Amino acid sequence: MRPLRTVALAVVLGVATVALWWLVFPPDWSVEPEPGDPFAYASPITSQHWTSAAIGLAVLAAAGGYARGVLTALVGVTLPAFALFCIHSATADVIGANMWVAGALFFAPVLTAVTAGAAALGRLARRHIARTQ
Repeated sequence: MRPLRTVALAVVLGVATVALWWLVFPPDWSVEPEPGDPFAYASPITSQHWTSAAIGLAVLAAAGGYARGVLTALVGVTLPAFALFCIHSATADVIGANMWVAGALFFAPVLTAVTAGAAALGRLARRHIARTQ
C-alpha cells in the first residue's frame, strides 16, 4: 500500500508542477522585438518568472519531502520541470543557434539541488515535529 501512495503523491506533485509552470511562464519563449528598437530582441522570460518558479518548485518539493521523502519530490517535481524546460526551450524561436541543450545541462543540476534541498528540509521538519509531539 505504501508504494502506491508514494506513486500517487509523485503524480500529484507532477500535476502541480505542470500547473505552476503554466501559471508562471508565458506559453511562448521566442524572442520578441523590443518596443523602441525593432532591431533589438529580448527574451519574454524575466527574472521574476524564474524567481516565482523557484519559490513554487521549492514549496512543492518541501511538501513532497515532508509527506514521503526526497526521492518522491525529485520524481514528482524535478522530472516534469526539466521536461517542460526542454520542451519550451527547444520550441522557442531565437536569433542564432538554439542552444537549449546547453541550457538544459546547466539547468538540471541547479533544479535537482534546489528540489533535493527543499525536500530534505521538508523531511527534517517532519522529523522535528514528530520528535516534539
